Amino acid sequence: MSNIDFSRFFVTQKQKQFSTDFMVDAEYYEAWEDIDFTSQEEIPGEQTFTIKAEDMQSYAQSVLDDNPLMNDEEYASKSPYGELIPHPLFLVQIGFWCIGVKGRGNWIRTPGARNPGQLIEIYEPFRVGETISIKMKPHDRYIKRQKYYLKYKIDYYNQDGVKKAMWMLTLILPKSKEDIHKFVQGYRALES
Repeated sequence: MSNIDFSRFFVTQKQKQFSTDFMVDAEYYEAWEDIDFTSQEEIPGEQTFTIKAEDMQSYAQSVLDDNPLMNDEEYASKSPYGELIPHPLFLVQIGFWCIGVKGRGNWIRTPGARNPGQLIEIYEPFRVGETISIKMKPHDRYIKRQKYYLKYKIDYYNQDGVKKAMWMLTLILPKSKEDIHKFVQGYRALES
């Protein structure tokens, strides 16, 4: 299996630092059966995300949204908002960045994971210059049609402690670390 070089598409500082090869650190990812539900304590992400205009603009462009409120700083400054506004799914980019690679919640990066749905609530828009951190906790885990579902609740806060958004993320995951390793090695039909 050959890797595709996406680096020619990277334009922001963060994109150039973010590894898109989720197979590299797969040994660190939590598998479905590893998630600890004994504590419902919220845990912080591995790092924070300081929003730059280029982050918002690049995200909107990458999802082919040409709305000038999301792409053109001059246009947006003359709008009723007075500034760039983020694409509604911009928080996904923030979430992946903040969760990181080696901490809890890293199962979001698991090779072979599939996304059956999610719930997003935005309480106020993300703004250029804010530093966003996350708090997350396991919400639910279940088996349906021999597939392993996991839900996490992720809350987003700015540097002043203002809650900006909530993301209820659901993924279908490999059951065990062994299944993750099999997927990395090229086995794709993991469920019986």
